[in-house]
Amino acid sequence: MRALALMLALVTSGCSLSLDFDDECSIDTDCAKIGSGLRCDRGFCIAQDLVSNDGPCNRLFGEDPRTAPPGSVILLGALLPFSGGLGAYGQGMENGIRLAVAEINQSGGVNGKKLGVLSCDDGTDVDVAAAAARHLVDVGKVEAIIGAGGSTVTIETFNRVAKASRVLMMSPSATSPAISNLPDDGLLWRTVPSDAVQGRAIAEYLLHQNYHVVAVVNRNDAYGNGLAAAIQARLCSEGSDFDCTPDTYLSGIYATEDKSQLQIDDQTAIVAQLGAKQPDAVVLIGYVPDGIELLNYAAGKGLSFILTDGMRDVALLGQNPAQVGISDKAIQCTLVGTNPASPSGQLYDQFALKYDGNFHAPPGTFAANSYDATYLIAFAYAGAAGAGVTAPDGRSLAEALTRVSDNGAEVVVGIDGLGVGVGQLSQSPTSTINVRGISGPLDFDASSGEAPSGIEMWRFDLVRSEISNLGVVYDGAEEYDFGAVVPREPTDAVCTQ
Repeated sequence: MRALALMLALVTSGCSLSLDFDDECSIDTDCAKIGSGLRCDRGFCIAQDLVSNDGPCNRLFGEDPRTAPPGSVILLGALLPFSGGLGAYGQGMENGIRLAVAEINQSGGVNGKKLGVLSCDDGTDVDVAAAAARHLVDVGKVEAIIGAGGSTVTIETFNRVAKASRVLMMSPSATSPAISNLPDDGLLWRTVPSDAVQGRAIAEYLLHQNYHVVAVVNRNDAYGNGLAAAIQARLCSEGSDFDCTPDTYLSGIYATEDKSQLQIDDQTAIVAQLGAKQPDAVVLIGYVPDGIELLNYAAGKGLSFILTDGMRDVALLGQNPAQVGISDKAIQCTLVGTNPASPSGQLYDQFALKYDGNFHAPPGTFAANSYDATYLIAFAYAGAAGAGVTAPDGRSLAEALTRVSDNGAEVVVGIDGLGVGVGQLSQSPTSTINVRGISGPLDFDASSGEAPSGIEMWRFDLVRSEISNLGVVYDGAEEYDFGAVVPREPTDAVCTQ
């Protein structure tokens, strides 16, 4: 009673009694000690929003798990390059995923569950991508991620986030040979071939041209170093016709930090060496922004370039208002490039028509690979269900993926094959299918999680300001044919002015 009287006295006398409590947090990382998926808001740790309008994970399409009945949605993550060095590819890749998700959901989903996708920008940057992947895992609770874009970003994101979280990653575009032998517990897959294949094809082209002095210049990352090593391994192999010495095989490596002083110093020094040596050809392994920078340093030096898939973009011609193009018309006219063979045939033509009907543009690079990746993950969920797994993690999904390239029923990726594939894989833990993708054969090597492909070459059509495909030069079965890669016609008005 005395305590109550004291409190009443304080209140009635106009005094206030305040109690001080310690805040839970001052920054978001403080909340990790309490639990995952939390952020700091005015001193307290609260649940993060699934869609972060001011962050990289700002798009959700397909079925929305926030409004759907509990347990009725399979939420996937997408980690794609909407900005940075590979920013030109992200939207086309996401469109491929959107098309697949719409088809799957319109057909009833996977065993009654619809798909939703939380899509994030990987920024072509390892730190941005890792933070986005952490959001996908901790907040979205996803078990599978389609992405990332570039090889270094994919490897780093997998090692930092996905592997320990037992989350499956399937990249539609990461090509580094380093991915093939990465210790990944079976969790890292891709629907695009290793650059070991592209590297051999480039080396074979150099040998076919009977060049005596060549240079290979690359970004200092997993993509650049891996592809450069693959070229050198074939060109300088025992029995090769190329006399591989420091005077005939020139190499240069430049920093990846776009327009940094270190990158500028590296590139200008490399170009000075190339100008002095005048090699027969320079293989440039870069992304669009850094590649254009080096090509413009090389203006007027009489060098001929072979580009790789990371630079296969009309932005090199200055078509993108935000990107200066190649300034030297002679470089534009003489360069050729390589990339994994573009999808073709009746299946791809049907896909391209659907894509154009939905997005009013032809499919971008890696769009078909992204479409295939989405269907493959849907099949993986069906396979996990067939194995009796009711709450699959990435490992059980990966195990199911080992059953999509076997001697089972042939299943074509798309609406027509969805029911057959899901039904077959859902039957038992041993049922198998043989998937044919829109991007090409999906005969996965179960130990490496990747599928083979051919290699094609390209150049720019400078009249139409577009990419001109020169055809497949390697068919994926050790057969090379460079007959279509010939000099431009003398009547090419743009290049003879």
